[in-house]
Amino acid sequence: MNTMRVRRDQRTGDDAGIPRGGQPASSERVGHRAGVRAEPGRAVPRGRAGDRARAGAGHDHICGASAPVRADQEARAGPPTVRPHLLGSLAALSASAAAIHFAVVFEHFAEYALYGVFFLVISWAQMIWPAVLLWRPSRLWLWLAIAGNAIVIAVYLGSRTVGLPFGPDVHHAEPAGALDVVSCVLEFGLIAGCAALLWRPSLADRPVAGRSAVARAASLVAVPAAVIAATTAVMTPGWAGPDGPAGMASRISAGMPSRSSPGTVQPGMGNMGTTDGRPDMRMYGATAPPTAGQVLGAARLIKETDASLKRYANVQAAFAAGYTYVLKTNGEEHLLYDGNNPGYQGLNPQDPSSLVYAINVPNHAPILLGAMFIMGDRQNGPQTGGGLTRWHSHLVTCVSGRQTIAGFGVQLRDRCNPATWRDTYTAQMLHVWVVPYPGGVFSDDLSTAATNAAAHAALAEHR
Repeated sequence: MNTMRVRRDQRTGDDAGIPRGGQPASSERVGHRAGVRAEPGRAVPRGRAGDRARAGAGHDHICGASAPVRADQEARAGPPTVRPHLLGSLAALSASAAAIHFAVVFEHFAEYALYGVFFLVISWAQMIWPAVLLWRPSRLWLWLAIAGNAIVIAVYLGSRTVGLPFGPDVHHAEPAGALDVVSCVLEFGLIAGCAALLWRPSLADRPVAGRSAVARAASLVAVPAAVIAATTAVMTPGWAGPDGPAGMASRISAGMPSRSSPGTVQPGMGNMGTTDGRPDMRMYGATAPPTAGQVLGAARLIKETDASLKRYANVQAAFAAGYTYVLKTNGEEHLLYDGNNPGYQGLNPQDPSSLVYAINVPNHAPILLGAMFIMGDRQNGPQTGGGLTRWHSHLVTCVSGRQTIAGFGVQLRDRCNPATWRDTYTAQMLHVWVVPYPGGVFSDDLSTAATNAAAHAALAEHR
């Protein structure tokens, strides 16, 4: 009887996968893979539940903490995993994208304040994110990376396809550049990596082949080093070209007068310098070469303006139409619309904001040279012709109790208190000349030489 009972117990143990030594074989094998010695008589879960237990995904942390164990269990170090490689690569992708955005943040501030704020926010966010990831990785942090970088990519694609609905380049699609593309590639790679970890957290716990300490260290820094090296290279002038920090800075300096050298003559801007360290003229809008559609838009603006201004060839017709606010400078007479009709504000060829006449022509009535469009306060002028139609504004100072246009000495009718006055800029303006004008149809050169040359060209056309 006893012999039969012993044999039956042995068969039952064999059927359960427990060796005659009394330890469950399957439990021992699973416990060995999980890095924890199994408790006698207690099986370690298998399948998806076992994967989650081994990956530490029972809570929100991603591969950061092992599953709870009882106090009497003995933990045993498991083999090296790819976790540090994955997290380090994701951190490098985010930090490299941040470096690109940091490199151009000040140039975007100079172009448009909201652009600068946007780049500053995303730069710091992409720099802080990897530090938190390496310190305390979690599913929530991975989701934030996916959402944030997806928004950045969406804004970029919008600016390169249909144009943004705000800023100095409203609905104007900008050309793609080397820095733009590299930044998007980094952000897309970051999104893909985070999504993979969210979909299968156990990826981070896959073991790596046994290597020496030097080999493990080299493999750990290989991907981050490659990402950082590529990002650094693409920001050099030779690769980035006009899209890099140096190129963008040169475009801005070419579009704005010098801030440090009073009296410096800027090409195409007349005698524009600085006053109290601030440029007498400020330029707005992109300088990129115009697209074919923008060239057509500029041509349409010129044609419509030319047709509209024919009725004002006689200066008396301009006065009768309400252009009665007169400003004179360098042989020109600017007649500004002085009524209450808001239709004369902005880019409206049918009713331009101002008419410009040459008045110092011997033995001749004032000659109509063109129109000037003036936007509303704090409004950005639309770049119908892309880089051809850049807008500008003038610095307004307080001189002898009168608001005065810096660089020209033109006094406005509004008064001011020098003790409390703070220099400001006019609304944005755009010239469209309907006679041959030095510097082109949209030139902002208001020098005496440019005015005289335009007046003589207009007379020559009518001879």
